[in-house]
Amino acid sequence: MVSNKFSLHRMALVALFVELLTTSSFPMLAQGRSLNQEELAAWKISTPATHFPEHEVEKSPTLHAQSIRFPTTGTPRRRRSAATRGGAVEARVPKSCGNSSDEQMVALLPPTEPVRTVSEHPTILVSLPENTAKEAEFYLKEAGKDDIIYETTVTLPGDSGIVSVPLPDDGTLPALEVGKMYTWHFFVICQDMTNEPYVEGQIERVEPSPNLVAELENASPRDRAAIYAKAGIWYDCLNSLAQLYRSAPNDSAIASDWADLLESVGLDTISQKPLISAITPVQ
Repeated sequence: MVSNKFSLHRMALVALFVELLTTSSFPMLAQGRSLNQEELAAWKISTPATHFPEHEVEKSPTLHAQSIRFPTTGTPRRRRSAATRGGAVEARVPKSCGNSSDEQMVALLPPTEPVRTVSEHPTILVSLPENTAKEAEFYLKEAGKDDIIYETTVTLPGDSGIVSVPLPDDGTLPALEVGKMYTWHFFVICQDMTNEPYVEGQIERVEPSPNLVAELENASPRDRAAIYAKAGIWYDCLNSLAQLYRSAPNDSAIASDWADLLESVGLDTISQKPLISAITPVQ
């Protein structure tokens, strides 16, 4: 009889010890017995997400943790002087055009080919030194052919800066064909007609992949440039970022993207030049 009483007493002490250990060492476990659903939900919200991996906050889709850089894979583009027709991507504007500096006219192109677009009517960008020329001539033709499929004379701003030459989508120029190579030429019309500086470049239109289309669909304007760069689509990358930079020249993030992109293709010497509005055809 004494033994039974002692056993019961010992069992009670053990139970009390376990209860004290549970509530002191694992308070939330003990408290969980009495938490209702609303209290439990509130506790989960205030608890770091590492405790609930399935409730982690979705990460930002921005692509700008690092700088925008264009992949320079492909065939190295041959740089030639403007005095030897073909392949000229930079040219000295002569004094007869009012250029008193050593600055050159430069086509904004990567150092490798092909140079691609997914647009039916892409935009070409050219950097001009300060000059007094009033007009320039632009024309487009299929690579390897002499027939010009589009030509126009444009008014020049006279200031030093980067100008945009958009291919028109008003019916005067058919959409560029997928898989076909084109070349474009940009001549500055100087008083000395025997020395007209020019630059030229290549365009290949490609069909965007389903993955590229899906990425672009919900992308922010700034992210679109990074997506195009990652896909190796030069003209669309450059023009989308140029439009942003032109509309927000004091935005330090966009300015940094612009400088990073040009630096990645060896055009860092003109990355600080102002972007002038698109030049217009002479009426």
